[in-house]
Amino acid sequence: MAVLIFRLNGVSDEEAQDIRNLLTDNALDSYETSAGRWGVSVAGLWLVNENDKARARELIDAYQLERQRYFEELKIEAPPETFSERFRQSPLNVIFYSVLAVTVLFLTLSPFIKFLSD
Repeated sequence: MAVLIFRLNGVSDEEAQDIRNLLTDNALDSYETSAGRWGVSVAGLWLVNENDKARARELIDAYQLERQRYFEELKIEAPPETFSERFRQSPLNVIFYSVLAVTVLFLTLSPFIKFLSD
C-alpha cells in the first residue's frame, strides 16, 4: 500500500526536486500527486512500498537538517535588513510604501469609524 512521505504544499521547487532526486538516487520507488486544479487534493510524494518508509524518512530528515543548517549559516553571514538600514538606502521607497499602507488602513477602517460616531 502506498504511503505519503512528503507533502509538497508550500515547498519550494528546489526543495521538491531535491527530495525527488534523493528518493530516486536511493532506489526508492515513488510517485507524485498534484494539488489539482483547485488545490484541494494532497500534493505530495508517495512511496510505493510501505516498507521503505523508515529509510526514506531518515534520508529526508537528514536532508532537511542539512538544508536548515545551510540557511542558518546564511542568516549569520548576512543578517536581515533593519528598517533604518532600508530607510538609509532608499528613503523615497520607504516613505511611499508607508503612506500607501496608512492610506489602505484608513480606507479600510473609515466606514467603521463613521458608523461608531453616528
